[in-house]
Amino acid sequence: MRMPLLQIESLAAGYGKGEVLDDISFALFPGSLAYVLGPRGAGKTTLFMAIAGIVRPKRGVIRFDGEDLRRKRPTELLARGIAYVPHNRLLCSSLSVRENLLAAVWRDTDRPRLEEQAERLAQRLPFLKTCEHQSAGRLTDGERQLLAIARALMSRPRLLLLDDPFNALTRAEAEQVAGLGAELAGQGTAVVIAQRNPTPATNSGVTAYTLDGGRLSRSQTLMGPSRPGLAAT
Repeated sequence: MRMPLLQIESLAAGYGKGEVLDDISFALFPGSLAYVLGPRGAGKTTLFMAIAGIVRPKRGVIRFDGEDLRRKRPTELLARGIAYVPHNRLLCSSLSVRENLLAAVWRDTDRPRLEEQAERLAQRLPFLKTCEHQSAGRLTDGERQLLAIARALMSRPRLLLLDDPFNALTRAEAEQVAGLGAELAGQGTAVVIAQRNPTPATNSGVTAYTLDGGRLSRSQTLMGPSRPGLAAT
């Protein structure tokens, strides 16, 4: 029987005494591509931050590859294969592309592996090489988003969480980001994308869940060729 990579059961999470998420349950499988849709304030960012260990669950269970994650720190979860790219990307504009690319793995002393990983990413995203000494602040919005994703990929994640990755991008830039997400899923990385509504760049043929008022209210399959996605539990 195929086992989920990520299993969330009856999750409630929030800030202080308040709750943003209530009774969230779903399963995500290796190599899947899925969307979580919802308006501003629906809880999409809180959901991703709970999975990444930044927000502590109040109730419920989060399992990754069968392991309970609720008491793990973000650095531990990154080491286990969970990478989170926030909606504001958290790039340092004054640092070069190369310096930003290595920022998430500065503790890693395996320099040959890091160089090999950076080279593979540059083959897929050539601007990482041609602009490696340029400050991140001089990149286009699309290049900044791709740099943020590439930085996350330096840790070779098994699960990639992209929070509102198409914001402020041109359609061509958004389609490039969406294409990268589909490519990563095809290579075995589970990818979850949060955004407000489907856009022309949204990957088709995937399962999308609507998050409303802190609850997963309904699901839909976006039109197009079938690809495995998010499964309700």
